[in-house]
Amino acid sequence: MNPEINPDTRINLIRVTIPNPGNQLKPGMPAYVVMKNSQRNSLSLPVDAVIRDSRGASVWVQIKGNKFKYKMVEIGSEGNDRVEIKSGLKDGDIVVISGAYLLNSEYIFKIGSNPMEGMKM
Repeated sequence: MNPEINPDTRINLIRVTIPNPGNQLKPGMPAYVVMKNSQRNSLSLPVDAVIRDSRGASVWVQIKGNKFKYKMVEIGSEGNDRVEIKSGLKDGDIVVISGAYLLNSEYIFKIGSNPMEGMKM
């Protein structure tokens, strides 16, 4: 997939493999693609709650009162300003959904290092 959409045509080129019985589709031919996704029950968070960097995705979780812990999470599909959380959180975790980047920046400013520095992935 191209990293940006052409602003004039609002078209983004992608490469997919699809069956082509009878060779009806030709290389370079434009097509409209409808992607269907089965509904599933899963945990999702607002996109702004998830911090992404070169080490992966993480969230801030409240542990007691005004104390927070940085947790790595595995993310899945994303859409409608939400992102699926596949693993890394458990029932009862209270996740910071507004101000996560501010909390992360404050931590780095006060402590002087990234909360996940030195952790092996």
